Amino acid sequence: MPKVFLSPSNQYDNRYAYGDTTEGVQCGKIAQACREALERSGVTVKLMHDESMQEKCAASNAFGADLHVPIHTNAFNGTVSGTRMFCYAEGGEGQKACQAIFNRLAPVTPGTSENIRADASLYEVRVPAAPTAYIECEFHDNPTASKWIVENTGLIGETIARGICDYFGVTFQEKEQPKPVEPEKPATDKLYRVQVGAFAVRENAERMLRRLREAGFEGFIREGS
Repeated sequence: MPKVFLSPSNQYDNRYAYGDTTEGVQCGKIAQACREALERSGVTVKLMHDESMQEKCAASNAFGADLHVPIHTNAFNGTVSGTRMFCYAEGGEGQKACQAIFNRLAPVTPGTSENIRADASLYEVRVPAAPTAYIECEFHDNPTASKWIVENTGLIGETIARGICDYFGVTFQEKEQPKPVEPEKPATDKLYRVQVGAFAVRENAERMLRRLREAGFEGFIREGS
């Protein structure tokens, strides 16, 4: 099975336009969801979050990653929104991986300003030995987009994992849904009635019936010997 190195942003100073949160926090959540989806699909994953780019790239190479995946969110002017991705060179494996992820992620994110570009100037594109698919999931300085990110980190992570599985030709395993709890069935069709008491004086019987009804129980008086 392939080996994937996930490198979520550690940029905790990049504030979101919604939710009193940061790029580092939200990308960590996205990466964790992606990791869980990949691992249940049989992919071997290594995730490093708070370490430096240099440490991450060295660990990715030591891990023998088949794909290096930095996960970030973007910023520009507060109005732009969409998925952006970066690879080392056009026509390489990195671009193929980017395209596979982009095909899944771009239709899900709310924005439409989207593309894949070759940019070898990015450290985590240039340095890793493995092909890199560098993801800018959405724009966190856009209020609408940042709200969407915060509310959909699980979906984003799962969607990235789907694209990675597509790239490697691995069958994506859906998240198992909890089974609904079935109501307890009665052991028998018989009904069992409870008699509270028998009174020689009707007034006492009526007093007991009132107490039952006040307690939320139904009852009736039946005369008999």
